[in-house]
Amino acid sequence: MLHRFAGLICVFMLVALAVAPALAQMPGPVNETRDMPEGTIAVATEGATSITESSATLNGYLESVGPYSTVSVWFEISNGQSTSRQVMSSPGVFSAHVAGLSMGTAYQFRAMAATNLMGGQKAEGAFVDFTTRHAVPQAPIAVSTSSASDVTSNSAMLRGYVSGMGPYNSINVSFQWGTSTRYGSDTEQQVIYGPGPFSIQVSGLSPNTSYYFRAAARPEVVGVSTVYGNAGSFNTSGAAVIAVSTGAEMGVTNTSATLAGYLESLGSYRNASAWFEWGPTAAYGQTTSLQTMYSPGTFNYTLQGLNPGATYHFRALAVPTAAGGMTVHGFDSVFTTTYSPGLKVNTGVASSVAAQSATFNGFLTSMGSSNAVNAWFEYGADTTFGNSTPQQTMGTPGNFSYNVGRLQPGLTYYYRAAAFSNGQNIYGQYSTFQTTSASPVSISTNPAGNISATAATLNAYVNSLGSVRSVQVMFNFGQTPQYGNVTSPTTVTYPGTVSFQITGLTPGADYYYQAVAQTPDNLQVYGAGNVFSTVSNSGLSVATSPASAIASSSAILSGFLQDTGNSISVQAWFEYGATADMGNSTEMQTLNDASTYYSSVITGLAPARTYYYRAVALNPTGGGRSVNGSISSFVTGGSGPTPPPAPGVPTFVWMIMGGFAMVILILIILLASRR
Repeated sequence: MLHRFAGLICVFMLVALAVAPALAQMPGPVNETRDMPEGTIAVATEGATSITESSATLNGYLESVGPYSTVSVWFEISNGQSTSRQVMSSPGVFSAHVAGLSMGTAYQFRAMAATNLMGGQKAEGAFVDFTTRHAVPQAPIAVSTSSASDVTSNSAMLRGYVSGMGPYNSINVSFQWGTSTRYGSDTEQQVIYGPGPFSIQVSGLSPNTSYYFRAAARPEVVGVSTVYGNAGSFNTSGAAVIAVSTGAEMGVTNTSATLAGYLESLGSYRNASAWFEWGPTAAYGQTTSLQTMYSPGTFNYTLQGLNPGATYHFRALAVPTAAGGMTVHGFDSVFTTTYSPGLKVNTGVASSVAAQSATFNGFLTSMGSSNAVNAWFEYGADTTFGNSTPQQTMGTPGNFSYNVGRLQPGLTYYYRAAAFSNGQNIYGQYSTFQTTSASPVSISTNPAGNISATAATLNAYVNSLGSVRSVQVMFNFGQTPQYGNVTSPTTVTYPGTVSFQITGLTPGADYYYQAVAQTPDNLQVYGAGNVFSTVSNSGLSVATSPASAIASSSAILSGFLQDTGNSISVQAWFEYGATADMGNSTEMQTLNDASTYYSSVITGLAPARTYYYRAVALNPTGGGRSVNGSISSFVTGGSGPTPPPAPGVPTFVWMIMGGFAMVILILIILLASRR
């Protein structure tokens, strides 16, 4: 009997040994394994997309599932909300759409991953910010395109009409224009504060050409689209060439000279206005009265009250009287008056002209041998003057002025600067101005905008048209308070903002400017003088260097500051991201020297992914504009999760086999004891 049981035991042991490897291959509960394989789960938070006023899509990246076959992923949001869990079996991108968010509100979220097997693991990504959008309604603005007017060979007046302002107190209006309905060009913008017509002149057009245009309007509100009027068209006329040349001065004395000019051609225009610019420098600063010319020929003007022994510059100018005509000018010419005493004075342009007052301006050029000079102004309704301002004592050459009151509205006045020293009176040339009427035109000079190194936009506001239907608005400008330059005129038919861009300016220079409104009867009204400074040229330069210390989730970005331009210190940083659009920035660093390397450590990167970056620097004295190095890239290390180790013989199999062996042993002992 014992031999039989021994045989059974042998058979059982052989069966157990044969079955053990097969049992080892059978799946069992992971949380029953005592020895956990190496490896952990990892997750990263990526930026939100599809952001609206009340919803967004949250994005994450499962970097590793560790030793697990599946992992649960989800998102936690700063408002206490969590998304539903998703089950993933391999690394990759996952997303969740969230709704019911508050409009225009900042949120934070992070990606999460976890498993409950083998004791459980949990991973958290970094918090990432996003802000829901503001809901901005489509602008209920109504604008239409009117017919163009004042069309010449190279210019036209574009017109539009705003019939509805919607809920806005002010809107920007402009025109799109071009040689097809694709347009391609935009005029400057005007600000209007109520329904009504508006117009903007375009110039530099080609003769005998068809042009298309349409009105545009939009409020100064982010997210509101531009509203367009219907398409309009016009044809320019044939080429109209006007030409003028500067002649020689005649009859030069110690205090006077006659200037000569020649109108060479009227082109296709019927008549033109001709005049002279003149002054002590090539910036001129003074203009003569306009003369209307109906045919080519000579025109003259005699200057009076010049300083003896002084050098003067002058040139002839002409402009068609038709709206939109371009001003042309002759070459600069020079003459010198005879005999030069030491004392010299010049008459400036009157300013702050109102209905009953004006400010006279003069300049004491030289004091001769005197230590003190008395200066004043003479004025009246004709060149006999008849009135004098109080005398001012001056110890050095320079500007002087006097505000005169109790003038008659709508009257032309003549005035000149005067000076006295060592028993001798010296007079400047006479100038004229016209006081405004009882219902005056009024214009204000506004601050300049869009200032760069070589350009700026001059701004003015027409406060009132008085009793006239339209005015021509222009700007005097230059690098001295005497200006010396004037912009092309813009026709204004209603109060509002007027702008004009000037180019070809000197970087880092001060420019003086003044708005001028001219009525159809050539009355000029001036705004106050103003000044702006162009942006200095900046030689700021930065280069992108190769990245270093590249790991699976971090890297060191490097850059090289080549030149600080004209700034004592420079702010430098890096832009980077998973696409060439970047999307992320490092902290700014302040650098004080050129030829300096700088770097920043970035973390939270995804493994085995390509990242783009570039160096950036900002020079505060260079107009607030940043400069960029070239775009470079690198690839993070790693290749995804580590596969789990090959399974061995589970412990529970050996426990079962041991239990069977114990039972057999006990049976053998019992049988042996019975014998």
